[in-house]
Amino acid sequence: MPQAFSHQPATFWFAVFSKPRREAEAAEQLERQSYRAFLPRVRSRRRLRGQWQEVIEPMFPRYLFLQAVPGQDDLRPIRSTRGVIGLVRFGGEPQPVPEAVMAELRRLCPGGDGVLELPAPLVPGARVCVLEGPFAGCEAELLSLDGERRALVLLELLGRSNAVALPLEMCIRDSPISGSQA
Repeated sequence: MPQAFSHQPATFWFAVFSKPRREAEAAEQLERQSYRAFLPRVRSRRRLRGQWQEVIEPMFPRYLFLQAVPGQDDLRPIRSTRGVIGLVRFGGEPQPVPEAVMAELRRLCPGGDGVLELPAPLVPGARVCVLEGPFAGCEAELLSLDGERRALVLLELLGRSNAVALPLEMCIRDSPISGSQA
């Protein structure tokens, strides 16, 4: 007896170009029209009105993604959706975003809310942990970055504080030093 297969149509992700600072509205409006939208966002710190604040903003300003089945889903209403300018097109036709790219974006945003947690940047005063070399595993205070991919760190060695220059890739942020404002 032949086995019955349920043929699922191939779905693809397409890039959508939005109006400035209207990515979230565009995603919401597309979902109201029964499209599946994905808006990858990042959590970061910005100085707003003189104070550091945590903000969540689009990973790709003015872009979001929409999943559709070409030939089955009508893509024409997307252009007239609030917050949307249109689908990104090449040669006049919307081109799917490679599945590997979308899989990696979705993997990086595991919480279901589309927010990617980026590591805090290395700034002077931050606590760092040395990853390699003779000081591997030691905690230190980052004193400065020299622009040549080197970090000057303050290590406690043999009961004294010592300034040591290390390649930047050998340091990872640990936790902020109490009282510092990164």
